[in-house]
Order: sequence, then structure tokens, then C-alpha cells
Amino acid sequence: MKEIVSKNLCTGCTACKSICPKNAIEMIEDIEGFKVPLIDQKKCINCGLCQKTCPVINTKNNSSLNKCYAAYNKDEKELLSSASGGIFSLLANSILNENGIVIGAMLDSNNMLKHVAIRNKEALKNLKGSKYLQSDLGNIFAFIKENIKNNKILFVGTPCQVAGLKAFIKQDYNNLYCIDLICHGVPSPKLFYKYIKELERKNDDKVINYNFRDKSIGWEIYSNKIIFEKRTTITELARNNYYMQLFLGDNALRKSCYNCNFKLGNKYSDITLGDFWGIKKKYPKIYNKKGVSAIIINSSKGQEMFEKIKENLIFKSCYKEDIIDGNLSLIESAGFSKKREYFFDDLDKLNMKELSHKYNNISLWRRIKHKIKNVVFRGKR
Repeated sequence: MKEIVSKNLCTGCTACKSICPKNAIEMIEDIEGFKVPLIDQKKCINCGLCQKTCPVINTKNNSSLNKCYAAYNKDEKELLSSASGGIFSLLANSILNENGIVIGAMLDSNNMLKHVAIRNKEALKNLKGSKYLQSDLGNIFAFIKENIKNNKILFVGTPCQVAGLKAFIKQDYNNLYCIDLICHGVPSPKLFYKYIKELERKNDDKVINYNFRDKSIGWEIYSNKIIFEKRTTITELARNNYYMQLFLGDNALRKSCYNCNFKLGNKYSDITLGDFWGIKKKYPKIYNKKGVSAIIINSSKGQEMFEKIKENLIFKSCYKEDIIDGNLSLIESAGFSKKREYFFDDLDKLNMKELSHKYNNISLWRRIKHKIKNVVFRGKR
């Protein structure tokens, strides 16, 4: 077999790699910095399992409860340390309290974003907060399959990652719970690592912590906060941050993000989480300037999870359409950029400032300011 699915449609979910009985598939980094499957033709036996498993090829519409809430965590400390309303930490703690396993994305010591499994509350802080780039799933699907029979497991990721997991495990385990995040699209990790290296060279210091959603000056107008090894700290408004400008400019996204198969109506998760943009206008009585989450319940298991945490929430039932108004990414893919090809040609040639000046402009920035209120990616609430 030469190709599983068109590279333009591949989400990099790793389901094909995980299902291969001969370990003939590896996820390699392409020239744009995205992980794609590579088949070792010498090992491949043409069994077709990879194509039968691929969630893009086998996508189907799913029935969803679509019960919706606006909510935030009563614990102010948890609320401030979360990207929006502090919902993810409550859901994760509920699983950990039952000696379960929580799996989500964290930046490692080299600022590489990877999915990891944790079993204790101390480690939960590493999974909280939004991370605006695509995570490396590694062998996490195989880990889940090995542990699912004896453990409750909570997996959180992008909609395509959840779809990939469900396609791989093939059956609905009662003790597997999945959360997906309202996703605008995934930018190239290569762009983020380029930005980190430039910061380190400029400051002659190593970046040890990167917070994409620092709420020190508020939830609605947030900052990127970068901490260096020698404790120097840089805080930039998202609109002034070169990486965020380029991410939200739509030139740096994975090709599959321009034609996403996993919007509302085709959700494989139990709960969808994101920011409730527009809450102040829609439901002013529940507005909190420190953050409010939009919660969409997609299954009976999702409702079960919500019932377990609701006593720790300030919440209100709401209409799905009110969430969509501030989060068009729930129903629409990112708009394809005609400049995308040129952008990736320039990625290795220009520095971040040059890239930003070349691929951002005033009219684009007007759209970006709107998107900052409409986009949540690889974050944890």
C-alpha cells in the first residue's frame, strides 16, 4: 500500500500507525512540520487495516445530545489557572478520584507538545491551559487499549484526535471518557519551535514555561507569558505576539483543517469544551471576567460526567446557537489561504518578525482580532 489517505485530508491522528499489525507505519515530520504516516513497503502485507481504520475515510454522522451549558468553576484559584472556565480540571479530578488515568497534552522540557498519561493530581497542572499547536500522540492509543479494561480513562484532544482514538479502539468502552476542544485548526509545530529558538537566541536563555493563555490582565484580552530559566519573564498581548498573529492568519494550518470532517454533527467525544465568547451579551447574569466555559454534552456519558461536577460550578443551561455565535469553528472549517504555499516556502528563510510583516496586514488583523475571541485549540479548561 502506497498511501492511506490523501495528504491534504490526513489529520495525523496516528490511528493507522496504532492499528498496523506489522508495525509498518511510522509518523514522520513532513517539510511543513506536521506528522504524517510513512509506510515501510517491505513490512506492509496489504491487509488494509489502516484504511479501514482511518477516521477520515470512514467518517460518519453521529447523533448527539447537544445539551449545552455556560459554566465556570467556583474555585477562583482553579478558574484563574485555567484557560477559560476551569471545567477540565474538575472533570479530570473526578476521574483521578476514582484512581483513573487522565491523558492530555503537555509541553516537555524542550517545549515539544506531547500527549501523556497522568495518575495523580499534582501532575494535572501540566495538562491545563491552551496549547496552540498540534501535539505528538506517540503511542498513546496503544497505551489506552492496554489499560482501558482495568481503569477509567479520560482522554482530551482535538476533535480529529478523539475520532482517531475511537476509530482505533473500535468499541465503546463504558470507562473511556473523551473530551474534544473547540478547534480553529492546528498550526505547524515547526513554526512554534522556530519562535521558541528565536526567543532563546535573543534573550540568551532557555524558555522553561510558555503560557498561551495568561489571564493576568483578563480572560477576554489575554496574553502569552514566557518564562526563561534565569527567571526573566516576557508577557505579550496575543495581538502583539508574532506566533499568535501567524497562527490566526490561517497560513500555517494543517491542510486538513481547511476541510475538517469533525464539526458539530460528527462529534466522537462525550463533551465538547471551549470559551463562551459573547457570554456578557447572551447571559449577563453568569458573566465572569475571569472566564466562562461553553459546554456541549454529546452523549449520556458526557451528561454523567457533568452531573458529577455540577455542584462545583456556577452554570446555566443555554442554547447551542448562542455558543456557535461566538465559536464559528464549531461548524465551519478555517478559510483556505492562497498565501499558504508561499508562507511555508518562507518559513525557513525569514525570521518571525519578517514572516509576520509579510503575511499579516491591517485588514487581516481586523479578522484576527475577531478570531482571538472565537478560537480555542489543544487547550484545557
